[in-house]
Amino acid sequence: MIRAFSGDRFLALRVARAALRSADGPTVELGEEADPADLERAIGQGGLFGTATVFFDFDAAFTGSAGVAPRNDAMKRLAAASDEASVVVVDAKATPARQKRWKELGEHRHLPTPRFGALPRWIAAELRDAGVRHRPDVPTVLADLFGEDLPAIASEIVKLTVLDEELTGERVRSLAARPAARDAFDMIEAIASGDAAGAVRTARQVLEAGEPAPRVLAALAWQFALVADAVALREREGREPSKAVAAKALGAAPFAAEKAVRIARPLDERRLRQAYELLLEAERSVKTGRTDPGWAVTEAAARLADRFAAAGR
Repeated sequence: MIRAFSGDRFLALRVARAALRSADGPTVELGEEADPADLERAIGQGGLFGTATVFFDFDAAFTGSAGVAPRNDAMKRLAAASDEASVVVVDAKATPARQKRWKELGEHRHLPTPRFGALPRWIAAELRDAGVRHRPDVPTVLADLFGEDLPAIASEIVKLTVLDEELTGERVRSLAARPAARDAFDMIEAIASGDAAGAVRTARQVLEAGEPAPRVLAALAWQFALVADAVALREREGREPSKAVAAKALGAAPFAAEKAVRIARPLDERRLRQAYELLLEAERSVKTGRTDPGWAVTEAAARLADRFAAAGR
């Protein structure tokens, strides 16, 4: 039996590993630098405890391989294997044609990355399977914090399993160790709403957590770059883009794209230029040592919020 898994690499690997653990008898794993001949030899191996189950990672084995010839060769050798062969394959990047071929050779399961509304539902299922008691807002909060970083979400859920309490969204936010790029979303939300006090408070929290001022400014600049792209997209389309269109056009996770579009609503090119000038001034102050780095970040956050407040008026 050949069982193949494609789609999101994290999900495909996890399900494939589970299939491998459930196999009877010995197992053989093939990954980096393996070739079709290695695969054929592994399938043909026998032993005192019966035929071995072979785990073959297509993505790792053929990284950097020129053309499709090695993959096609491997598929041919699998097709020639006996019915008693037991093979578990991870082919995350399988094309529709290869997915069809996997179905012809045995069993195939495609596991796409959960996006948009499917992401909170996937997180809710992960929380339920892990036995984590939580309020309804927790899946959305985790999706907001980590986007489509499924390994990070799964890792965070493992951490939450040690807590004997019913978790709220606010509690999860306080527990999650987020990098500056995610904290910058909270800061930019406060800035966009014209909340200078909230922007300064978030900036101080990030700095007190140990994030260097240049990294915080870089994260803010990255978020504003997304906002600038959202402004350009809106002007090009003549209307506010949908979440799906924005995510594809901006090359960002849906939650990031949605926030960028929302923040872009009161902005035009002139106001964006003013925001970038403030960020550039703060960066110069930090790099030249003209101003205390922490003060430069908090001052930039407050001044940007004042600009947004003025734009709202």
